[in-house]
Amino acid sequence: MKLYTYQVTTCIGRFERIGAELDGKLVDLNLACTSYLEETKDPNPYASASFYIPPHMVKFFEGGEKSKNMARESLHFVQTKLQKEGKIGGPNGEQVVYTFNEVKLMAPVPRPNIVWDCMVFLEHFRERWAKRGLTVPDVFYKYPCYATQSGAIVAATGDPIWIPRYTQQLDFELEMGLYIGKKGINIREEEAEQYIAGFTVFSDVSARDMQREEQGMNMGPAKGKNFEHGSIMGPCLVTLDEFDYNNAKMIVRINGQLMAEDNSKDMYHKFPKIIARISEEEYLYPGDFIASGTCPHGTAQDTLKRWLQPGDVLDLEIEGIGRIRNEVIRRHS
Repeated sequence: MKLYTYQVTTCIGRFERIGAELDGKLVDLNLACTSYLEETKDPNPYASASFYIPPHMVKFFEGGEKSKNMARESLHFVQTKLQKEGKIGGPNGEQVVYTFNEVKLMAPVPRPNIVWDCMVFLEHFRERWAKRGLTVPDVFYKYPCYATQSGAIVAATGDPIWIPRYTQQLDFELEMGLYIGKKGINIREEEAEQYIAGFTVFSDVSARDMQREEQGMNMGPAKGKNFEHGSIMGPCLVTLDEFDYNNAKMIVRINGQLMAEDNSKDMYHKFPKIIARISEEEYLYPGDFIASGTCPHGTAQDTLKRWLQPGDVLDLEIEGIGRIRNEVIRRHS
């Protein structure tokens, strides 16, 4: 499934919902389930649907197989209903199916608990260190290394990339990310896939000049990474059964021009090993976000050979997931 979090505006206000893609449209999963349960004569379809498919992504993760199976059944019900009758509504006439231009997409998890950001593409790491006259340290090959970032600065496709007032060197990093679907500690590598809720595109925006200053104190990332709209995720999450995370093209377009094509197969450490490493003596929780680190040519430094400027439009895509598009804007307030 391709799962989305979105905002929809109604006559009584704006609401955050979760949905799934079906034949190019967006289906409200909670209301789809409500309609399905009403059809099966459930005495309280609204309450039952909120138990099976809560309208919030992390709560949906926490529902585990129960929620995923009901989501699939509800989508099949909607598809059948549309094929037979050409329309579907909720028990009280609620809109169940949207076109994508009727809603505002948000990050799949709008506010992750935490962002664990790794560095596992050897070519990218080697080039960064070579510029400093250094060779890749042995620890890179030993296990995946990572840093943590705020989950409170997340934005979505269509949102602006705001240039922080303190940087002259704004960059981006194209990465693949995943959301944790269930709680676990000391997760074994061979069992790690059981903890993956789904994959998404991650744009890790960076203030390089500030990042270098912080690293001079062996600290960070702080303001080099943590600023509003500094982490962009989306447009959806794709469940493991529909996506090969070990062989996916990662594509950079800037201002409409194709700038780079990489592939996730070049990750030196794979996601099961990353999950096992991060969970050593530490719990992972539903809604935690783990990123691969930058693909080999996935930055402005590598492609534009300059820093991002106001008006630049980034299209970052991972085949099988989708594309996020964001324009760079100088914030004046």
